Amino acid sequence: MKIVFYGAGNMASAIFIGMIENRVVKPEQIYLTSRSQKEKIMFFKENLGVNISYDDMELLEGADYVILASKPQSFPDVAKRIRPHLEEKTKIVSVMAGTQIKTIRRELKTENPIARIMPNTNAMVQHSVSGITYSENFPNKDELVELMKSFGTTVVVEEEEEMHNITAATGSGSAFLYYIYEKYAESLMDLGFSEEEAMFLTTNLVIGAGKMVEDSELPFSQLRRNITSKRGTTEAGLDALDGEGIKEILSRTLNAAATRSQELSKDDADE
Repeated sequence: MKIVFYGAGNMASAIFIGMIENRVVKPEQIYLTSRSQKEKIMFFKENLGVNISYDDMELLEGADYVILASKPQSFPDVAKRIRPHLEEKTKIVSVMAGTQIKTIRRELKTENPIARIMPNTNAMVQHSVSGITYSENFPNKDELVELMKSFGTTVVVEEEEEMHNITAATGSGSAFLYYIYEKYAESLMDLGFSEEEAMFLTTNLVIGAGKMVEDSELPFSQLRRNITSKRGTTEAGLDALDGEGIKEILSRTLNAAATRSQELSKDDADE
């Protein structure tokens, strides 16, 4: 199998590192190209053993998958490079947020099978939650799902429009949680903890809570209730969270991300 990555940013590298570390593919089956990140892909070549090239004919010859991981605004230029050398057997997989299948098809001028996936950088630790949707002519969908299992779990999205919500929920979701952890640590510092202590406490709280969720079959609400005593300290803190409208804040956060994904899609369609 030959898998070619156009782009080597955080999302792309999370995917191919997950594939390699989970031994789903061998490093020599991965090909990278990125004209804007030459030092970075050389690092991956030296440390992982992947191939790098700037020759599109060489890259695309015999390619089973092409992973489009460039910035959406750079895609028209990337498409011009790919278009002349694209083989009929090659399946296209996009991780570009907001870029629709019909747009990819239009820019590449191809009828090749196309899939869109929306992973997150948790792929680097094999814990991405990825949404995936396919063009109608995509063959052997199970093979792509198995490749994606190497870096996490997969949710198949039947209607492409639903990818906007997946983008908000999982593509951006890790950043939202990191931001909450960041502010939690800062709040501990406001209580008088040092920065080092605040980071240590927050990190271990997050790890411990994650293990509890992973190992327990109880819903979040019950896990919360299990440590909330009547008129105790936890209840006082939770009342403060509710008073600040935490649910509404999170809803606005997710809606803003989903709306931006829709806007990117519309901007893309209007070009």
